[in-house]
Amino acid sequence: MKYILSSAIKQHLLSCKRIYIYMTNMRVLTYILCFGLALTSCKEETEQSVMDISEDGVLVEVIYGAGDSYDVQDAIKPYLPLPFNVAEKVVDDKTKLNFIILSDRIYQGQELNVIPIGAMRLSDDGVKKDFFIAIPSKEKRQTFKASEFSDFAVEHASIKWMIEQYFTNYKGFAKVKLLSWEDEQYALRKITAAKGQKPKG
Repeated sequence: MKYILSSAIKQHLLSCKRIYIYMTNMRVLTYILCFGLALTSCKEETEQSVMDISEDGVLVEVIYGAGDSYDVQDAIKPYLPLPFNVAEKVVDDKTKLNFIILSDRIYQGQELNVIPIGAMRLSDDGVKKDFFIAIPSKEKRQTFKASEFSDFAVEHASIKWMIEQYFTNYKGFAKVKLLSWEDEQYALRKITAAKGQKPKG
């Protein structure tokens, strides 16, 4: 009799655990969808001015705005629209730096100055790739404050998690793998090295 009761209790606990995991996953998915919709529904400006280049900033060009489809090779189609802006810095014919800009939607082709606050290192089908996490230099464009990676990782951990999940899943299971997250100093070293400059400090 005790054995039957014990088995029943174990089965009940197992069922409760499965339900809890399912509900947790559903809450996370709902959060991602709501975040993406909130960004894409932001009021779009009809005119945007090119931001000034500051000493600590990098001039980049947006290639995908928040809400656009991430139309790159081998990406799953259809897939969720980008919940952030993707930009690049063309250094030369062989070198392009990739940036993720955290802000309201910015139009494709827009040039703006950004402040790198960290980097996400990926292995994309075996090819190592860096994405530099950045915010606009101009305060009126910033949707949150983060001058260092530690600020971003602690105070905006959910955004960091969403970026990671998007890029490790947009090509399907195990196609893209996260190697590591790095701070703003790593980002500065990599960017200045690519541009043939020496990091300051």
